[in-house]
Amino acid sequence: MSSNVNTSKPIRGNKPFGRFLASSAFESLGDGTIRTLLPLIAVSALGAGTFHIGLLNAIGLSAFSILGLPVGVLADTLPRLRLMFLADILRAALLLAIPASYFLGFLQLWHLIAIAGVLSICDVIFISASGAAIPDLVGPRQVSEAYAQLHRVSSATSLGSPILVTGLLKILAAPFVLLIGSIGYLMSGLALPRLLPPEPGTAKPQIQPFWASLRLGMLTTLQQPIMRQPLFSGMLLNAATMLGNSVLAVYAMRDLGFQPATFAMLGVFGAGGGLAAGLAAPKLLALYGIGPLRVTATLLCIPAVSLQPLATILPGNAIIWCATSSFSWAFLLILASVAGAGIIPQLCDSSNLGTVMASNRFFTLGIMPIASIIGGSLATLIGPAPILWAWALLAGCSALPIIYSPIRSWQEVPDSPTVTETKNRAPREESIPHRNTDL
Repeated sequence: MSSNVNTSKPIRGNKPFGRFLASSAFESLGDGTIRTLLPLIAVSALGAGTFHIGLLNAIGLSAFSILGLPVGVLADTLPRLRLMFLADILRAALLLAIPASYFLGFLQLWHLIAIAGVLSICDVIFISASGAAIPDLVGPRQVSEAYAQLHRVSSATSLGSPILVTGLLKILAAPFVLLIGSIGYLMSGLALPRLLPPEPGTAKPQIQPFWASLRLGMLTTLQQPIMRQPLFSGMLLNAATMLGNSVLAVYAMRDLGFQPATFAMLGVFGAGGGLAAGLAAPKLLALYGIGPLRVTATLLCIPAVSLQPLATILPGNAIIWCATSSFSWAFLLILASVAGAGIIPQLCDSSNLGTVMASNRFFTLGIMPIASIIGGSLATLIGPAPILWAWALLAGCSALPIIYSPIRSWQEVPDSPTVTETKNRAPREESIPHRNTDL
């Protein structure tokens, strides 16, 4: 259900979106703390190996495969901002369990995995509601700019959180540092904008039956070529990301000999790359367009990621090459994400947007736990370095679906016959609701 926020208001001066940005900053603090500390706690405090890290990452994303579709329908039925608030408060409470268990002396690896699974459920609720709420807040034509601003804010927060985490790791055990993440999620929930009353004359959207809505979302995602091609690209890019995540902590701390605090500092460079991308994205989008920028960013991921496995043989300190790779990878990943952010919101009606985006995430995020388990399992047999090379090559291959589609030359999502046909053409018996892009 739409939050009924005025979608005709520009981003500048949009107070509800301003509060949404503040919430995103605090939420990024929580996310960044988890991304840094969960694998670090598993490896340094609980003795986990590559398989366990792959499993931990997979469990952390499992809810997107299992619950992503029904939660997407839920995001079209219930107030989206309230769902986000609920997810934030639950995550804040869950993170308190880890330092409590560690303090009492019974924290085990399976506890960490179980908590990661429940956090995954909260993540899918928050992300499903958040993605569908953004067009309600700013309007479909400004989604790319909104995502660029969100990436700037979240990256700026992420830039500071590894520094904070690294400083605290020098005086506190890693599980206790997770309290920072709990505070971040709590503040994220409190910062969210309140629901606004409907605009005068706004018709209440018709809520479809659950299974009909679910089927419409899947058909829209799979049968529309303009949506299917970015879907395949996103699946490849996310699979590549999880291959790297499944082995990077073990590779850095065991193969390269980095201390936990040193590994945590790599997040600073990654956040810096994300912040730089958020600042550069609007100008680069205006200069090159969404298609060329997406293709270029994903192809450049190959040399950027290759610096990780090459760090053992390149001259100089390995930390320099790993930091450069982290910065470059984050920069390119954010550019690629922003370049494709506005496609789905401009092709779908707001009343079905949560379901369609959830159907898309069912595949693009559903591939991630599979890739994580594969990466972690293979690394136990052949070592982390080959998996890092697979990360680089698969990320570059994510450009191929865009190269072999009309999107490769798009400057922006056009109001052309092809896109109009996509908006109005029925997938089999059912039609895709048309969104008025003049709002």
